Amino acid sequence: MTIEFYTPQGEVPEHVISFIKDQLMAFYHRDNQIDDAEVVLRHQYISDGIDHVCEITLHLYGESLMVHRSGNSYLDTAREVIKEIAIQVEGFYERRKDLPEQMTTTVKV
Repeated sequence: MTIEFYTPQGEVPEHVISFIKDQLMAFYHRDNQIDDAEVVLRHQYISDGIDHVCEITLHLYGESLMVHRSGNSYLDTAREVIKEIAIQVEGFYERRKDLPEQMTTTVKV
């Protein structure tokens, strides 16, 4: 699994990046068919006290799961994003377990 981080140089503490990496690797250890992840951490003024943005896009089985949150610190927004993406990953696994809408069979004649 490849994890790409896009961050402002010198602005994001190393422990935040390690936290995100560890959480994403936990998803990969559960299902190694996850191709890659993109993490964007940026500083963007939204309102008073809310100026840190975290986006994570996870690519698995031909689908892309993306979560975007903003808050007052990178760590808080990263925790929110990881929590939400975990819910989306669980939903994806549940949908994958369902039977397909159309069943195809082959009969030997």
